[in-house]
Amino acid sequence: MTFGDMTQPLASGPEALALIPQKAPFVLVDTLLEATPTLFRSAFTVPGDHVLLRADRLSEAGLMENAAQTAALGMGKLAKDHGAPPPLGFIGALSRVEVMALPGIGDRIETTVDLRHEVMSARVLEARIERGSELLARLELKVFLIDEQA
Repeated sequence: MTFGDMTQPLASGPEALALIPQKAPFVLVDTLLEATPTLFRSAFTVPGDHVLLRADRLSEAGLMENAAQTAALGMGKLAKDHGAPPPLGFIGALSRVEVMALPGIGDRIETTVDLRHEVMSARVLEARIERGSELLARLELKVFLIDEQA
């Protein structure tokens, strides 16, 4: 929940990492700020040793993966709240990718992912990645969840 400039995370550190399938050194989220059925928000502080750094900046691929992991983090939290394990999924497509700037080491980024459409196991998501009030990137993701019951 967000109250003005104060944010009470829903999960952070190991608790947040338990909600996603990704593991170190490929983790690009560290805090879950919000999770509703149609909106997920995360935060991430760029570490100096991340595998997706290029010239002390998080790469474009890192920003795209951060958006996907924000969706996974939110879906993992919603699943946990219903007594289910975090769902597994994969990115089917990225589109309308715009990168305006790359965050540097130590920068805290916040990512908002909105669910636009849902059909069976497919989700169309729109993501915005910001550093403070600066828009760093926006993109659309098509994500497919794997039905482990099938």
